[in-house]
Amino acid sequence: MIKFLVAVFLLIALQFSAQSVSNSSSEIYDDLLRLQNNTTVMYIAAHPDDENTRIISWLTHEKHVDAVYLSLTRGDGGQNLIGTEKGELLGLLRTQELLEARKVDKGRQWFTRALDFGYSKTSTETLKFWDKQQILADVVWAIRKNKPEIIITRFDPNSNGETHGHHTASAILAMEAFDLAADPKAFPEQLKYVKVWQPKRLFYNTSWWFFGSKENFEKSDKTGLYSINVGTYFPILGISNNEISSKSRSKHACQGFGMALERGSDLEYLKFLKGDKPKTNDIFEGINLSSEKGPIKTHQEKLIADYQFNNPQLSLNTLVELYDLLKKEKADVSKLNQVKDLILKTQGIYFEWTTQNGFGTLNQEINTRLEITNRSNKNINVAILGSGTKEIAANDSYKATEKLKLDDVQLSNPYWLQQTPKNNLHVVNNPADIGQPEILNPVKKAITINFDSAKIDFEIPLKQKTVDPSIGEQYEPFYTVPSFVANFDQENFIFSNHPKQIAVEVESFVTNSSAKVSLKGSKDWKISPPQTIEFKEIGEKKKVLFKVEPISRNANSSLEAILESQGKTYTQSLNVVDYPHIDRQIWLKTAQAKIQNLDLKIPAVKIAYLKGSGDEIPSSLRAIGLQVDELDLKNWNPSLLKKYDVLILGIRLFNTQPEITLVNKDIWKFIENGGLVINQYNTNRGLLTNEIAPFNLKLGANRISEEDATLKFLLPNHPVFNAPNTITQKDMDNWVQERGLYFADDWDQNLIPLLEGNDTGESPQKGILLAGNYGKGTYVYTGLSFFRELPAGVPGAYKLFMNILALRK
Repeated sequence: MIKFLVAVFLLIALQFSAQSVSNSSSEIYDDLLRLQNNTTVMYIAAHPDDENTRIISWLTHEKHVDAVYLSLTRGDGGQNLIGTEKGELLGLLRTQELLEARKVDKGRQWFTRALDFGYSKTSTETLKFWDKQQILADVVWAIRKNKPEIIITRFDPNSNGETHGHHTASAILAMEAFDLAADPKAFPEQLKYVKVWQPKRLFYNTSWWFFGSKENFEKSDKTGLYSINVGTYFPILGISNNEISSKSRSKHACQGFGMALERGSDLEYLKFLKGDKPKTNDIFEGINLSSEKGPIKTHQEKLIADYQFNNPQLSLNTLVELYDLLKKEKADVSKLNQVKDLILKTQGIYFEWTTQNGFGTLNQEINTRLEITNRSNKNINVAILGSGTKEIAANDSYKATEKLKLDDVQLSNPYWLQQTPKNNLHVVNNPADIGQPEILNPVKKAITINFDSAKIDFEIPLKQKTVDPSIGEQYEPFYTVPSFVANFDQENFIFSNHPKQIAVEVESFVTNSSAKVSLKGSKDWKISPPQTIEFKEIGEKKKVLFKVEPISRNANSSLEAILESQGKTYTQSLNVVDYPHIDRQIWLKTAQAKIQNLDLKIPAVKIAYLKGSGDEIPSSLRAIGLQVDELDLKNWNPSLLKKYDVLILGIRLFNTQPEITLVNKDIWKFIENGGLVINQYNTNRGLLTNEIAPFNLKLGANRISEEDATLKFLLPNHPVFNAPNTITQKDMDNWVQERGLYFADDWDQNLIPLLEGNDTGESPQKGILLAGNYGKGTYVYTGLSFFRELPAGVPGAYKLFMNILALRK
């Protein structure tokens, strides 16, 4: 009988999830097939969702090689279909969605430090924004670190101006890094950590999308392209490759990429770009997928040859011997971790270390629960530090509770968000960390299993475990946070020469505590005195109201929340990203908001709002004193509109809310009877109805991505530029990320174009802002990115939006 000795201490070892995930005998066998291959393929693109999950899954399940997706960005500059996160918080969400996708297709995830600054029309612009050499260094680093034999780009390096500039840039960087990774003179500072590496070949993954349509692609000459049938069915797993890839793709929830499962034969095409060109259709020609030799190779082959599906536990001795051999050969940590993971899976050994708390603070004492379950067919002996020796029978568990003092912990925070980005790059303090999707620093319990000839270490991260009667077990990461945090309910506050009550929500993670709360601004503001508040429970939240008054016109300042308790000062906010399909994420940043005093005239209108996706405009309008009522399309009644002057349609409403197709005629009737409707941008692809206006209106894909592009006032005397606020070119200053997107392409003669503009070197666009009469009322379509500008507190955007609200006939 093999005896297990388990001791608790802290080592660098394999971290594994506390959740009980089923590992069928077939899935374990699939893992063993990947264990015997040392080849890596790197797929390179620009954003979360750019990766081709069909190819990644084919690589990991058909060829059983290591597949790494290198995304240049974390998608920070995109949009969100499921919530209001933007910027860094959206990047957190999309990072986790990528990690969930990789769990499904069995690939690995990497990043560069590039900040997604929004849509870019050319790679030339993109590489100026990013500092090409810095991002090129990151791609070279990723290649040297992961050692891919094959690199595949998602985009054509010769497509400048034909697609998103980030897309083309990703392929250009891949082309250059392919050679530079092998050059010791290129980025020599990296060679302290890695060796130079030369990939064997580079491909571009083309598809029908780049030909305009599937019909065009079918007709195209594919001579010279390499084809891969990614529709392979895996009998052992009972699922096909394209079903796996569809499930992986569907993890990109915030981009609306949930999709039906695909089945059957399906071809992907690769175009050779650089390196050693294969003479056959096999992209792995001349590559030995398993480069191991001698005893290591013998043990890997033995694992496959001797594997018994009805009794995976018989693989234990070979796995332990292989681990010992790999350790002596100083094998890569990832390969050692693969073996350790398989030892646990084949033996059915399960550990979890949990607490009911989701958050803890320094020196806090919390209750934890340890479970060690032996699901092998033999008894095991377990020695637990401080608890003596326990014998756990086959399919039995040891469970114990213990108190843990958090006396040596760091605050939890994403490593790339600990400093403000510089030059459109995330700041990473430790160069060796660059590329990692995340660096987990949880509270950990280390377990050592003594398998006669090998001592194998496992680290168990402390997790929050709760049980919901309607769902069952729920696991989330455990985070260490400050004793007190403060959050403003918005990032920007707009004043119009009058005082305003600003609420700060303070949360305590200490029982029976108190904190003095104060707000700090510039001398241009008068702020009410500090207040002291009391807390009894951990996680208790209280709102504190402060009167803030502008002293001078056009005052502009940061407002910082400061908390003091027992001689310590706390100045951070806790920002949480929490959705069912990802692990809960947090970001600790300075607790501050922006305050501006504007000479802003606000029309007296009653506003109804139909939300689209990721839409914060209602709260932005409420922040300046407007009453905005959000209506529910699922409980629609035309009479709801009778008490309103204005109806605002949220972004992408006609893309995301099926009910709109049933009520749009009610909306046109509202205009006809004298109402004002403001229709914000929708994408021209995926419209649920083409009837997005009471008369002809067709959308295009045109946009102005340069936020400082000149906007010409086509009708300077029009009310939109004059009442109640006077709009000048100065009001076009300091916009963020872009001017607008998805402008109108064709419109009815009743609609009047009011603005004209374009990106550098492009033709002028006039479908930016359209207004026209219909019956007794007015209809407005705008592609201006108010959904970014108002939450960002852009003064000119507020003034222009107020004038649009006043456009009643």
